[in-house]
Amino acid sequence: MKKMYPFLISIELVLLAVLLFGGRKACGDKELVDETLHSVESDKVEGVQAENGTESGAELKKVALTFDDGPNECYTEELLDGLAVRGVKATFFLIGKKVEQNPEIVKRIYEEGHLLGNHSYDHVNLSEMSEKDACEQINKTNDAIKQITGTAPEYLRPPFGSYKKNLDAEMDMIEVLWDVDPRDWSIKNTGKVVNRVVTKVEDNDIILLHDEYATSIAAAMEIIDILQGQGYEFVTVDELLLE
Repeated sequence: MKKMYPFLISIELVLLAVLLFGGRKACGDKELVDETLHSVESDKVEGVQAENGTESGAELKKVALTFDDGPNECYTEELLDGLAVRGVKATFFLIGKKVEQNPEIVKRIYEEGHLLGNHSYDHVNLSEMSEKDACEQINKTNDAIKQITGTAPEYLRPPFGSYKKNLDAEMDMIEVLWDVDPRDWSIKNTGKVVNRVVTKVEDNDIILLHDEYATSIAAAMEIIDILQGQGYEFVTVDELLLE
């Protein structure tokens, strides 16, 4: 009688994929998606924390993990899965038109306790626009987020880090930039992104990533594992800025 183990394993993998991705859009390169999946396994997290755990009573350093340009219909929910496994809250600076296209993802981000911020409606350079048009970009995004969550954002990250002079007073929002930028959108290499972050980050830093790429999602998980092992606590940007 022939052994059926390979067949049974295949069925288990299919069932796992259905459970993880039921109702989600399949996107990007399969190998990159697989890499992201493997990075959110809870047993890996426990192993890293056990190996690198901090001494009892040691004061935790704080760092904020932020994600721009979402919500992304392919990868944002994978990211949320990984953050939930690790008990981490992050800050998401959202594009207004993507908010309108993906309301359920925005709702999930909010309901899971992450902080939502404004990243303009069309990802435009606000400093190159008239004050009226810049305000419209911000207000449309605030309105789109408020319609889903019931709360308008208080924090704004201008695309390209380029803000219009005196717009702070006009919009009554808090501008948030960053301390560590691994340029994940450019290199799209998990290992390089991780290395650029963990070798530069310091206490109270804000890390910039994007939830548009499988490599960035995988990098975020590794960054969390490594920095938690080094005694870092992940917080939302308001906790750093309002201290």
